[in-house]
Amino acid sequence: MKKRYRVLFLGLSGDEQTFRSRMIYLGAPEEKVDMMISRSPLILKQGLSLEFSLRYANAVEDAGGIVEILEYVENGDPIGHAISVASFKDFTMCPECGLKQRKRHVCVRCGNKLPGTESGPGSEYVSGN
Repeated sequence: MKKRYRVLFLGLSGDEQTFRSRMIYLGAPEEKVDMMISRSPLILKQGLSLEFSLRYANAVEDAGGIVEILEYVENGDPIGHAISVASFKDFTMCPECGLKQRKRHVCVRCGNKLPGTESGPGSEYVSGN
């Protein structure tokens, strides 16, 4: 399978008026330029070969934009895996040993009962003491 790329517009590197006039000079519709400025970051083009994506990105950079080229799978999904990130409120610190950990009934390091965690994940854990 041939690799495909997308060009991501991240914002402006300089003056907005200069960028606007240069992009219009390159043939971009004024509405599209307005959308690029107001909604960045956004995908400008996708499904491009590396050569064409480099040419496209260079033209936008020369006009005063900041761009990034990303590889993606043909069905449109980005390369890599989605990850889930726990919120800060899902963590607590053991008052006994200082271990920062996900909220549980008892500390996984020292077995000390953690305050404010009468139920929830880890409440089934019983210390070996």
